[in-house]
Amino acid sequence: MHILTAIPTQPIAISRNSAWLVAIILFVCIFWPEAVASAEETNQAAPSPDKVLYLTFDDGPSDYTQEILDLLARYDAKATFFVIGRAAASQPELIEIIFAAGHGLGNHTYNHPSLPSVSRERMVDEVAKTAAVLGDRDGGCLRPPYGARNAAVVKNTEQLGYQLALWTIDPRDWARPGARVIANHVITHAHPDGVVVMHDGGGNRAQTVAALRIILPALAKQGYRFAAMCRDGVAPPLQKQAPPPMPPSSAPILTTSAPSANKGSANASATDDVAVEEAPPAPLGVVSFTSPKAGATVRGVVAVTAVATHPTFRKWQLDLILDGGSDTFLALGEAPADEPTELVRWDTALYPDGEHQLRLRVVYEGMNYDEILLPVTVANQ
Repeated sequence: MHILTAIPTQPIAISRNSAWLVAIILFVCIFWPEAVASAEETNQAAPSPDKVLYLTFDDGPSDYTQEILDLLARYDAKATFFVIGRAAASQPELIEIIFAAGHGLGNHTYNHPSLPSVSRERMVDEVAKTAAVLGDRDGGCLRPPYGARNAAVVKNTEQLGYQLALWTIDPRDWARPGARVIANHVITHAHPDGVVVMHDGGGNRAQTVAALRIILPALAKQGYRFAAMCRDGVAPPLQKQAPPPMPPSSAPILTTSAPSANKGSANASATDDVAVEEAPPAPLGVVSFTSPKAGATVRGVVAVTAVATHPTFRKWQLDLILDGGSDTFLALGEAPADEPTELVRWDTALYPDGEHQLRLRVVYEGMNYDEILLPVTVANQ
């Protein structure tokens, strides 16, 4: 048996009051979310002339640069892009877009070498080739790759007519610890005239873009304005700048969880927060300093020698941990030091006096690492 349901053939009558109600509901559903979102974006403190933050981006331009430019425009923010010459040469139209939008452009060398390890002629060539690509858009600021510099690099920079441009806030976005981790570091460390270093090139920068979506509205609500340096006469802030990070090409991906004293393992989530997995036991490598000695007082240029090897060796990394807890890159190598080897001639005059630690880390298969710490006292004054 089939049961047929009668279907009305006449339009359903709607009263005038019901029609108004339907119209109101449709209006709210369509336009209210957009209005709320717009209100949230504009609900921020008036920018303070004293609360200026300088956002900077290294290693581009890349496929992520336009996304960053779009976000900056959305919040009326300016930034400074320290470009690699060979990347800029392949995307001249993007360089023009950056400059036309009111952002600063800085020199980050042509091929991204560690400048203390190259000759003066090579440094001049690296800077000059990038300057030629930028032309009159070059803002006269040089950011050395990895932030690595010594007395010769500082002198050469001045002779080339550039100013060194480092940073005071480093969220280590290159390690991809998660967008929230990156954003939280910038927001909690922000200070007037602060210089934030992030990256728009050199790898997958999706986390950096996602972090910027959090950073810009959060700090705008605190009254910060985002300005460009190295443009229109705005020089890098004259203040003590933070030491450089570990180079992206060699650094293990660190997490906010502390590793064990001598070994660590970490894997970063590709998109957001950090996921940590225990590493399987690995063959024991050898990591030891031979010079200077533990507790030594050092001054001037010091030869740092050590043994740094492992059965599945990938790279070694030498850092200086300052007495305040921050760390700075000194040197790296892609060949094991199976016997005592000079890793670097360390110019201690470039660093503050005090009780610090040298950290030697050997990275091996699976991005695991062994490390050793050596206490030293820098006393140049």
